[in-house]
Amino acid sequence: MAIQRWKPRRELSEREKRLISRTKSRKLLPFLRRYRSEILSDEFQAELESMYRDTGAGKEPISPGLMAMATLLQDYLGASDAEIVELTEVDLRVQMVLDLLGNENRAFSQGAFSDFRQRFIRAEMDRRLLERTVEIARRTREFDWRKLPKTLRVGIDSAPLEGSGRVEDTFNLLGHAARKVVHCASQLLGWKEQRVCAEAGIPLLLEPSIKAALDINWSDDQQKNEAIKLLTEQLESLQSWLEMRLAEELKKPPLI
Repeated sequence: MAIQRWKPRRELSEREKRLISRTKSRKLLPFLRRYRSEILSDEFQAELESMYRDTGAGKEPISPGLMAMATLLQDYLGASDAEIVELTEVDLRVQMVLDLLGNENRAFSQGAFSDFRQRFIRAEMDRRLLERTVEIARRTREFDWRKLPKTLRVGIDSAPLEGSGRVEDTFNLLGHAARKVVHCASQLLGWKEQRVCAEAGIPLLLEPSIKAALDINWSDDQQKNEAIKLLTEQLESLQSWLEMRLAEELKKPPLI
């Protein structure tokens, strides 16, 4: 699966110069615009790309370099997942940093962003990104790295805590548990996991993550309730299928 590498322009356009001159607060944004190509160098982007399996399966990922820069913006601006997605469409400063100035559509979906961040944290690339940003700020002296908000340093640098329950919500924890059950069933039956998911009525597991599969506005309570209902129905379908197809195996390890 070929991944499109993020290659933002280096030179400032006249419009960007005007935006930067009017940015009296949020000083990190002009810095990120000027040094984004160094922070997200080709070498670093190659490391980000290694987070994805080269199988050709699944949806083509949004450029990891672009998504990594978006995580910096999200934490700096204190935005939720839904908000940062919206800002890529309506905020000129965010568009400027992401090399999307004048873009009329959202750069990525909330589900895709959530999926990327999970990979990002698991690979501990969030720490690397922050370290690179601080290193370049120190070297260039164009932004005082000590003025980075504590929320940004904590939000990025302490995300990979011990225990998956501290960094993942109920949706993803249920998804991981269901994947393990499907894996066990596939081993017992000698089937591919995709076939188990299809026959057990749990297609949500065919996507890279539960949240990516649901792809809803996570700030909308009604959509979240509907997502919970859908996930619950598919988990119940998996349980019923196991009871019918592997009744005896459910009484002993590894499915017990």
